[in-house]
Amino acid sequence: MKWVWGFFSRVWNKISGGWAPYLEEAVKAEDLSLQMMRASIPSFGFFFMLGLASAIATFGLIANSAPAIIGAMIIAPLMAPISSLSYGLVTIDRRMITLSIITVAAGTILVVVIAFTCTLVFGMRITGSEILSRTSPTLLDLGVALAAGGAAAFSQTRVSIASSIAGVAIAVALVPPLAVSGIGLALGRAATTETGVSLGELGLFTGGTDIAAGAFVLFLTNFLGIVAVAMLVFIFQRYGEWKKALFALLVIVASSLLLVQPLNQALHELYVKNRVVRVIVKLVGTRPDLISGRGRIHSVHVTYRDDLLHVYIDGFSPKDMMLKAQQRFDQLREILSVDLGEPVVLVVDIIPVEVVQIRSELAESRKTEVDAGDEAN
Repeated sequence: MKWVWGFFSRVWNKISGGWAPYLEEAVKAEDLSLQMMRASIPSFGFFFMLGLASAIATFGLIANSAPAIIGAMIIAPLMAPISSLSYGLVTIDRRMITLSIITVAAGTILVVVIAFTCTLVFGMRITGSEILSRTSPTLLDLGVALAAGGAAAFSQTRVSIASSIAGVAIAVALVPPLAVSGIGLALGRAATTETGVSLGELGLFTGGTDIAAGAFVLFLTNFLGIVAVAMLVFIFQRYGEWKKALFALLVIVASSLLLVQPLNQALHELYVKNRVVRVIVKLVGTRPDLISGRGRIHSVHVTYRDDLLHVYIDGFSPKDMMLKAQQRFDQLREILSVDLGEPVVLVVDIIPVEVVQIRSELAESRKTEVDAGDEAN
C-alpha cells in the first residue's frame, strides 16, 4: 500500500506543483482587541466619511442610480463599530460596548438626518425602484445579513483577507436603508412613483412613513444578523469567554427572532406577487379576452388585511378594452384564487386611454434628394 500511496503523491505533486492548503493563524487576541477598540471610537474621520457616504447614497437613491449607491456602500465605515460591538459583547469589554453603541447610534442618526435634509433641499417627491426595493425586507435579507456577519468577523481575524471587508459592506448595505428612511420621512404623504401614481394606490397608505419604517426594519435586520453571527464566529475562534458572552448572545438572537414573523410574511407576499405576475403574463398569451397585450400593467402590489389577500393592479388600457371590464376582472380574480389556493380580493386601477400610433418618416422626394447627396459625398 505504501508504494501505491507514494505513486499517487508523486503524481499529485507534479500536477499541483506542490500545492497544499495554508492554515493561517488567527490574529492574536491582544492585537484584535486593539483593532476593535479603534473601530469603536466615534472619531471625526468616521463621521466625515459616513456623512459623505450618506450624501452619495441619498443622491443615488433619488436619481435611481445603482452605481452611486454601491459607491456609498464601499466608503461607508458603519460596519467597523458594529464588528467592534460584537467583539465587545464576546469579551465583555464594557467600554468597547459603550463606545460602539454610541458610534452606531450617532452614525444612524447622522445618515437619516443627511438624507432627510438633502431630500427637502431638492424637493423631490418621486420614489424610484432603488428606494422601493428597500422598503419590504424579507427572510432573504436576514440570510444575507447572517452570512455577512460571519464574513465580517472572520475577515477581521485573518490578515490575508482583511481587505474583503469592503465586499461585505456592499453585500449587506447598511447606509442605503437608513438613507431611504430619511428620504421617506421627508417625502411624507406626497410620495409618488416615477409615473406620478400616489403610493397610497400601491398599498403604501401613509406614503413616506411606510417607506421609512420598512427601510429601518431592513437596517435592524442587517444589524442584528451581523452582530449575532459575528459573535458566534469570534466565540468559535476562542476570543473572549463564551460562558460570559452567552447571555448577550441569547438577547441578540431573541431580538432577531422577533423579526422572523414580519420578514416571513414579507417573503410570502413577495412569493405571492411573483405568482400573480406569472399568471398575468401567461394569460396574455392564452386568454387575450381577459388580458390584452395592448394594455400596460404599471405595478402589482399584494398585502394581507384581516387575513385576506388583497391584490392591487395599476395600469393603462385602450378604451375599447374596457367593455365588460367587471366581468373580465371577476374571472381574473377567480383564476388567481385557484392558482394561489386562497381567496383573493382584486382591486384594479385602470386608466382608459386612446392609443394613437404616429409614424414620421421622410417624404419620397426628400428621400431621393438625401440619397443623391450621400452618393455625391
